[in-house]
Amino acid sequence: MTAREVEIVNLVSDGLTNRDIGLRLHLSPRTVEVHLGRVYAKVGVSGRAALAGVWAAAARD
Repeated sequence: MTAREVEIVNLVSDGLTNRDIGLRLHLSPRTVEVHLGRVYAKVGVSGRAALAGVWAAAARD
């Protein structure tokens, strides 16, 4: 994953919306959505909840 994707995943794991992430990182919500789509494909998940679960499990390892 790219550094930006990791940054976005961390913010998703903190419970932020695409809008909130965009405001924090000075990106449009659509750009956040595009980054998340790429992350979902790389990680093999289909949504935020699954991504947060995989991310939390990886952090424990």
